[in-house]
Parts: sequence; C-alpha cells; structure tokens
Amino acid sequence: MAVLIIQLIVSCSSKSLPEPSLAGKWKITSALGNDGRHWTGSFTLIQDGGDNKFTGLFLWDTVDGSASGTDSVTGEYNTTTQVLTMRSVTISGNIESVTYTMNVSTNNRIMNGIWTGSSDGSIENPGRWSAEKQ
Repeated sequence: MAVLIIQLIVSCSSKSLPEPSLAGKWKITSALGNDGRHWTGSFTLIQDGGDNKFTGLFLWDTVDGSASGTDSVTGEYNTTTQVLTMRSVTISGNIESVTYTMNVSTNNRIMNGIWTGSSDGSIENPGRWSAEKQ
C-alpha cells in the first residue's frame, strides 16, 4: 500500500502546468521605424491549427498621426529558439508589407522584435519594437 501511495504522489507532483500560449491580445509598448517615426498599436494572435502556426492582425498608428493601418499576418513559432516570425498577408492604410521577427520571453508574456522589408529595403536598419501580452 505504501508503494502505491508513493507512486500516486510522484505521478501527481511531476505534472507541470503548460506554458502560456502566444495567442491573445498584445499591446505594443514601443516601436521605432527605420524612417525615425514612432508607432503605437496592438495585435492579436490566433493559434492556427498546428501548435506552432499563427495568424494575426496588427493595428498600427504613428504617434504623430502621419500614418496608420492594419497588417494581417501569418507565421510560425520556433520553440527551440523562441522566435516568432510573421509575414504580411494583407495590409490596409498607409503602411507597408513587412516581415516581423520576434524574440519571445520564456514566460510568453513579452516580445522584442524587428520588422524588415519596408520601402527602403533595409535589412541592416530594421524597425524595432516591443510588446506585452494583455
């Protein structure tokens, strides 16, 4: 009987809670384009079928009101590197199609990333941004 109780305790204590999902609403806490414009906004991620596939929608506005738009994206999360890569699918407003590369914190609550592919074609001088999960 004692062995059975020990096995039960070990099996119950060895289970860990799953990591929080990347899916959900995110607030952009800072963003600076390679053209020097400051941006604000938010985005929503939805897990799309497979565990590491996502679709999403970015809502962007420049702080000075000179540009705004939406960016519908699709991409994949690499669990080994903790990097989420998303590419523009459909954009509206006066923003450009880009690729977002985001480093995700170990608790899946903070992202720091870049975007590349804007009008100057610069990969050496990407836009930089960060976000927190709401």
